[in-house]
Amino acid sequence: MKKNLMLGTSAIALGAIEAGISYATSYPGTPATQILEYIVTNSNIKAEWSVNEKVAYEVAYGVSLTGRRALCSMKHVGLNVASDPFMTSAYLGVRGGLVLAVGDDPGAYSSQNEQDSRFYATFAKIPCLEPSDGQEAKEMTKLAFDISEEVGLPVMIRSITRLLHCFSPVKIGKRRKENPSTIYKNPENMIAVPKHVINLHKKLNEKQLKILEIIKKLKLNRVFPGKSKRGFIACGITYQYVMELNKKMPILKISAYPLDEDLIKNFVSNLEEVIVLEEGYPLVEKLLRALHPNVKGKISGDLPLEGELGIDSIMKIFNGREKTFSEDLKDYLLPRPPVLCLGCPHREFYKALIKAEPNFVTGDIGCYTLGANPPLNAIDTCLCMGASISKASGIASQGIKRVAAVIGDSTFIHTGIPALINAVYNKSNILICILDNSSVAMTGHQPTPVLGLTARGEQTKAIDLYQLCKACGADSVEVVDPYDKEKTYEAIKAALDSPGVHVIIAKRPCILMAKKLKS
Repeated sequence: MKKNLMLGTSAIALGAIEAGISYATSYPGTPATQILEYIVTNSNIKAEWSVNEKVAYEVAYGVSLTGRRALCSMKHVGLNVASDPFMTSAYLGVRGGLVLAVGDDPGAYSSQNEQDSRFYATFAKIPCLEPSDGQEAKEMTKLAFDISEEVGLPVMIRSITRLLHCFSPVKIGKRRKENPSTIYKNPENMIAVPKHVINLHKKLNEKQLKILEIIKKLKLNRVFPGKSKRGFIACGITYQYVMELNKKMPILKISAYPLDEDLIKNFVSNLEEVIVLEEGYPLVEKLLRALHPNVKGKISGDLPLEGELGIDSIMKIFNGREKTFSEDLKDYLLPRPPVLCLGCPHREFYKALIKAEPNFVTGDIGCYTLGANPPLNAIDTCLCMGASISKASGIASQGIKRVAAVIGDSTFIHTGIPALINAVYNKSNILICILDNSSVAMTGHQPTPVLGLTARGEQTKAIDLYQLCKACGADSVEVVDPYDKEKTYEAIKAALDSPGVHVIIAKRPCILMAKKLKS
């Protein structure tokens, strides 16, 4: 087979292509963005940038109901948004294979938290596969579709930034034919209402044994014997870290969940000490502590609970050094925090906003979040996608005047619209600043519904933000060019000094996109 050097994101996408998917959905979010981009660039498979992760999952689930295969990809915090349909889809089950590829971000390189999606899979009682390199990422994605159809459940592929954004050799295989498209009605198994739910939950519980049998049959979790009485349990990419140590100790490589307790018991039975390596939260370590008296890991304090694990943390256990090589380097390297690009329209907007002297500014997720950094220091809080408007409403409800919310065009479409309607409905007194730079710039300039281009760059209907905000009942809506500093300042000042819900749309393409859009 031909081999290509590929990113982990591309390997997952290739696995989905070779598995014969009919549709791919996603919302841009690092580290998972490039999964859908690879599918769009390297196949003719139908694909979409959905307006948010919840919608992306629901569309993919709809495809599955026709008997065809669908891939839905997102970052870990996106799964929070999609959790409502995700959890219930496990009760209802699937027809065509449905795979959810989630990119976790230990170290929070581009995220607001470090949550571990394996817990979501455990919570939903669905299979979860965790690859350790690019080749496994491709093969496990293909396998996930087969497992999904065998057990009638969604299957999660959980990976992390380190694997998704690193290159490794991947074998190119053949593409499977698509499943035929059919639809049928089955109310008792397709409608999540109280009279069906208990029986559906019972069926889901009955599937757990079958999932474990499949994991055992496929030998997804493997033991590599060694002579030492000290052994490793290594999950996903941490297996590669153990191999770098070259200690020739016994290793139990975990690649699939739910966990096989019997396998773990047998592995640790003759060991004097077990070291558990897992990126994220101590899921495996918690179980192991009930099975073995001498466990080293995150709970014991031998490994950090925060940040990315990496090889450095593991080396500390073996060499006893207080500092690792990477930590030594930090003493000599100057910090280089990300900043807004030169010429960025957000910079100019923030200058006008600062001049208008709001009492408090609530921020959101996107390029403009960098306005919180020096020298601007323009944002006072940032929580999650779409929260700026809701937070501003809450703050203003307590008598705080001249409160502004800053949100991007894509984020506004993602989850800002309900917050705007809520603010209008509940008589808030706030200014909402929508920074429209004509793309999802932070994740690589993906198109938005406002731009009127699909994931493949095809023309579609463009959403008019001005008309949308007017339809939501905003007391005033004004469009400004942030390069026109004086007009922008006057608009901000007038809106801050007026009661009601006011919207200012600062419209100017991202400086890196301007030439592209003109052509």
